[in-house]
Amino acid sequence: MTLDPNYHTYDPNDPYNIPGWTAINQLPGPGAPTPNSPAPFPADITTQTVVATYMAESGQPLPGTVLVQANSRYRDKATGVLVVPNTRRLKVINGALSVDLPASDDPDLDQPFFYSVHEVVPGGRKFMISVPHHAASPLKLHDLVVDIDYWEIQPPRIYSVSPPAGGF
Repeated sequence: MTLDPNYHTYDPNDPYNIPGWTAINQLPGPGAPTPNSPAPFPADITTQTVVATYMAESGQPLPGTVLVQANSRYRDKATGVLVVPNTRRLKVINGALSVDLPASDDPDLDQPFFYSVHEVVPGGRKFMISVPHHAASPLKLHDLVVDIDYWEIQPPRIYSVSPPAGGF
C-alpha cells in the first residue's frame, strides 16, 4: 500500500473534523474560497521557523495535519497589541511541516507562554512546546517539547442562525 502524502482522510481524533459541519476531503475548484493571509505580528515580536518531518518506517512521507495553539493570550509591551490565541491547522505536505511562530519567551512580551501541539498523523501525539527567541532558526518541533501538562485544544465554536418562529 502506498500513501498519498497530500491526501488527508477523516480522523476521529482531530477535534477540527466535526461531523455534519466539516467538509471532508474537499477538492479545490473554480470559485473555491482562498484563505486570507494572517495579520502580521508586531514588528518587535520575534518569530521562529519551526519544522518537522513525518515519515513511516518504510521511508514514505506521512499525510496529516498538526494543530498548534498558544495556551494563553500575550501582549506586546511596546505597542500594547494583545494577541489572542487561535488554533492554527497546519497541513503536513510530503511529510514536511514548516511554520513561523512567535517566540514564547520573547522579552518584548508581558509574560511567557507555551504552545499546545496536537499531531493528527499516524502515531501522532499531544504535547506542549516552548519556542525560544534566542535560538537560530529553523527549530525542530520535537526538540522544543517541555515537560508540562498538555493544555487541550478545543474544537472551534460553531454558530448557527435559526430562522425566526414561523419560518422565512
